[in-house]
Amino acid sequence: MSKAKQEWPANEITKTEADKKRNTDRGFWLNRRGVLPCLIILEILAIVYDAFVNDSRIIRPVDFSTYSFRLSDLPLIVMTAVFVVYVFYMVIRMLVYQWKNRGSNDTGMTRKLNPRFGWFGFAGFFGFMGIPAYMLQQQVWPFFFFVFFGFFGFFYEGKLSSTLIDERFKEEQSRASLKAYKTGFGLLWLVTWATGMIGSRLSAGSVAVIFSVASSLIIALVLFLGNYLLYKYDTEEPE
Repeated sequence: MSKAKQEWPANEITKTEADKKRNTDRGFWLNRRGVLPCLIILEILAIVYDAFVNDSRIIRPVDFSTYSFRLSDLPLIVMTAVFVVYVFYMVIRMLVYQWKNRGSNDTGMTRKLNPRFGWFGFAGFFGFMGIPAYMLQQQVWPFFFFVFFGFFGFFYEGKLSSTLIDERFKEEQSRASLKAYKTGFGLLWLVTWATGMIGSRLSAGSVAVIFSVASSLIIALVLFLGNYLLYKYDTEEPE
């Protein structure tokens, strides 16, 4: 006797394939959950250790011509290296992941983005390294890390992943972008005007610090507001 071939309904096949893809996407992130927060905490602990136990040998600007390595320098050096490598690794994986899912834009859907990318916003706290860097070596480039605060907006963009891009969504997107840019340009004009008024009383270094900090924070604010306002407009109940 021949066995009857078991047939599955088309909707069951589609559901199974969708669940499989969803589990694959989740599997990429679940095995990395909590890694970045743990690295941030360990990095902070290493900085505290270097400041209070190691006489701030590493967190202060290092003169490599006179620097001599000690074992007590190892915790902060290792943790910083691991943190930087992991951040670069996650950025590369993010780009690869987005490249593989780029087809979602062709189907009239928003891009698929995991909200956990918002954790990269904590990298903005590295901008505070600009304070000792400027006081000791007159360097202002660390202040540009404040731009990473804008990555907190990924929390809201991720919540809108795979959302249908209809006329209403396009209108809300334009509305959110316009408000974010208007806020950013308004703050930039205010900072420029205030600096112009008192600039003659300040040194060139102070003006550089003001513009470095202000421009970085304004860029971060525009990036964050664009995603936050779009999420707010899309989820609020129409009147």
